[in-house]
Amino acid sequence: MKTYLELSDIFHEKSIEERMIDLASRFKVYRKKAKLTQLELADRSGVSYGTIKRFERTGKISLESLWQLAIAIGCDDQLDHIFSEPPLTADDLRG
Repeated sequence: MKTYLELSDIFHEKSIEERMIDLASRFKVYRKKAKLTQLELADRSGVSYGTIKRFERTGKISLESLWQLAIAIGCDDQLDHIFSEPPLTADDLRG
């Protein structure tokens, strides 16, 4: 048990680890909606069963493996949109 507060505790921001686990949980929903077991997905994607199992448990995965899994379950179009629009800056708002 930690005996100190972190900024994320005060502002209720998620840690990177929490975000990774959230991503993995959302991915698992997609996998199940595709009616694929982890073993079937491993066979279809070329990503090892152990990697898929670890990803769904911890959120840890290489970017290449994530792309392979996204392609295998048909949601790679969502990855295509990451960083597609640069965030606005103060200069953009001033016009």
